[in-house]
Amino acid sequence: MARKLDVRLLAKLGTLRQLEIFLKVAELGSIARASEQLHLTQPSVSIQVKKLAEAIGLPLYEVIGKKLRLTEAGQEVACAGRDIFEVVNRLDDSINDLKGLQSGTLSIACVTTAKYFLPYILSPFCELYPGVEIELHIGNRDKVIERLSDNLDDLYFVNELPDDVGVDSYPFLPNPVAVIASKNHRLATRKRLRWQDIENERFIMRERGSGSLVGVQTYLKENGYQIRDSLTIESNEAIKHAVMANMGISILSAYILGNADADGLKQLNVSGFPIMSQWQLVHLQEKKLSTVAQRFLDFTLENARELLPMKKIDANVQLAMKGIWGK
Repeated sequence: MARKLDVRLLAKLGTLRQLEIFLKVAELGSIARASEQLHLTQPSVSIQVKKLAEAIGLPLYEVIGKKLRLTEAGQEVACAGRDIFEVVNRLDDSINDLKGLQSGTLSIACVTTAKYFLPYILSPFCELYPGVEIELHIGNRDKVIERLSDNLDDLYFVNELPDDVGVDSYPFLPNPVAVIASKNHRLATRKRLRWQDIENERFIMRERGSGSLVGVQTYLKENGYQIRDSLTIESNEAIKHAVMANMGISILSAYILGNADADGLKQLNVSGFPIMSQWQLVHLQEKKLSTVAQRFLDFTLENARELLPMKKIDANVQLAMKGIWGK
């Protein structure tokens, strides 16, 4: 027998729209950013959150300095709100399934390097299901794992699995991480290098929290290696251009070397590199996937090798293992 709803509790929760607006504020930690994403004015967002707080009878957030922080009540409402919308989304997906998946929403979060292969998958999926709306969130590994922990999306593309979050993972694509340099770098013509040959070079690396940096740091620690001089840049493309300008060398996913000759880049043949890892498609262990998410997961695992330029990818992985890339 279904549990009888407490109308007093429903009144405290306000409207679903108020709850939706508050969840966006909680996710982004900003009234201004939430208003931009919701296409509302800042006063409108503030008013709806205030109405929700008044209905509940407790403040939902406080501003300390310039940072918006949820109160204990705000955290409880955000947690319950996410559960409520997950149930609503499952209902929506079930109805869409009965209609033949003519509509629905799929939320995906991925680390920045995934943009080099993800369009090959999303494009044909959207053609097959034109009514499905895609929400794509791109960030470094820490941001993506934070979204995963908060259960904000359906599926996540990562190259380093989290240590403290239980997930179901599906190995998806090989990901060689290589040492790259400008073709004009003094070491570019060397056929064989050891770590000791490059450890005093300036390394241009991703910021703390990047998936590629986590894997590199783990490898270096396990082998007793150190980077003595480094420059941090929060963008693979910016690092690529800095290396092209011969500002230093870097250790990045070899996928950025797809057009190495034209870009003036070279993979250095350093002993122990490339570091081989796997791209993973993951979701929380306890998460019940929506119809749309399950369809995308199945679609990806069943069709990826046909959709992606796998012949070139496989060939480049083999060449990367030999210290050659993009030939």
